Formats: sequence, C-alpha cells, structure tokens
Amino acid sequence: MATDTNEKIRQRAYEIWENEGRPDGAADRHYAQATDELLGDDEHETLQDLIDEDDREDDVRSRTARGLGHATPAVGITTGEGSTSSVVRGTEGP
Repeated sequence: MATDTNEKIRQRAYEIWENEGRPDGAADRHYAQATDELLGDDEHETLQDLIDEDDREDDVRSRTARGLGHATPAVGITTGEGSTSSVVRGTEGP
C-alpha cells in the first residue's frame, strides 16, 4: 500500500514539474505539493498558494530589513581616527 502511495506521489510530482516547464531545483517543492494534494493536506493546495506564501515571507523579510517589523540595530560609524558617537539608525537603501 505504501509503495502505491509513494508511486502516485512521485508521478504527480513529475506532472507538476512538466506543467511548470521542467525547472531545475524545484523537486522538493514539487514532491511536497504532490504529497499535499494526494494525502489531503490543504496547507498548499496549489502552486499559487506556495507563491503567495513565499511573497508574504519576502514582505516580512523586507519590512524587517527596513526597520518596519522589528527594531533596527544601531550601526556605529568610524573613520579609523578614533571613536565617534555618530550612529545611523533605520537607513533605507535604493
């Protein structure tokens, strides 16, 4: 029975891989999606769910990096000529 299930998951992962244009490096995600679909785990029902979750994680990381999610650590500025008390906080880059 377990062998049948594993084979079905493997076949479904292969179908997902083919449908996505055979991308490199996505085998684990395809296997997880196939497992979720076939075993009834609704955490990631579709590829779009995975993409949406990844986008939310990227947004949290971006907000954190810009100091909007958590406190931004102070960064000391030195010129190599002694100590300075200048501190840069929460700067934003390009």
